[in-house]
Amino acid sequence: MTRFRYDAATEGLEEEDLGPSKTSVKVEMLDLQELGLALLELPADRFARIEMDERLREAFQELQRITNLSARKRQASYIGKLLRDEDSAAFRKLLADYQHGKEQAARGFPEIARWRDRLLSDDGAITEWFSRYPTGDTRPLRTLVRNARKEEAAALAEAEFSGKPAAKGRYYRELFQHLRTVVDAAALPPD
Repeated sequence: MTRFRYDAATEGLEEEDLGPSKTSVKVEMLDLQELGLALLELPADRFARIEMDERLREAFQELQRITNLSARKRQASYIGKLLRDEDSAAFRKLLADYQHGKEQAARGFPEIARWRDRLLSDDGAITEWFSRYPTGDTRPLRTLVRNARKEEAAALAEAEFSGKPAAKGRYYRELFQHLRTVVDAAALPPD
C-alpha cells in the first residue's frame, strides 16, 4: 500500500509549503472575533480613545446597533476580518491593562467598605482618612458622613418599629462612591 506514497525526505524532493492549515486559520478568525467582542465591553470613553481604522470603528458602531443574533454573528465575523489588518497585540494589551485595573479595583472594594464603616462609626477616622488621602475639600466627605449617619439612624428606628432588617440608603452608597473616587484618583500616576 505504501509503494505509491512518496516521502519527501527519503526521495530527496523539495517539501511543499502548504501554508497554515484551514483549522488554524479558523481558530485565528474566531480568536479575533472574540477580541472584537471583548473590546466592545470597554467603557465608551476608553473605547473612543483607541486608535483604529475608520472602517473598523464604523463596524464596531454597527455591531452595537444590531440586535438580531445571526446579524451580530456576521458583523462579529466582519470585525474579525478587519482586525486581521490591524495590530491585534496592541488591542490585546489595552484589553489586558483594562482587565488588570478592573481586578485591582475589585480587590480594593473591601478596603473602601472598611473605611466607609469606620467613618460612619468613628469621628477620628475622618482625620485618618485625610492624612492618608489628602484631598482639597473636606466638606463633601463630612456632609456625606453626616447624612449617612442620619439615614442609618432613621433606618434602625424604622427597623425596630417594623421588625424588618434595616436597609442601607442612598447616602451610604454615595459615601462609598466618593471614597472610591478619591482612592482611584490617588492611584493614578500624576500627569
